[in-house]
Amino acid sequence: RQLCYEHDVVGVDVVEVAPAYDHAELTVNAAHRVVFEALAGMAARRRDAADAEPGQPARSYRDARANRDV
Repeated sequence: RQLCYEHDVVGVDVVEVAPAYDHAELTVNAAHRVVFEALAGMAARRRDAADAEPGQPARSYRDARANRDV
């Protein structure tokens, strides 16, 4: 999360997860956690860049387009 928050990360890739060979589901849970934390960091960076109040969601792209001045 911290890495994706502090740097301009544009994508995250989970290379390999093999649930058929992972009976304890360790790799699946680790992959889930990595993707979740990365997305949380990217979302927090985007929220803060949009000058939204902490804890408040940033405006979505759709909302921004609907309210644009034409």
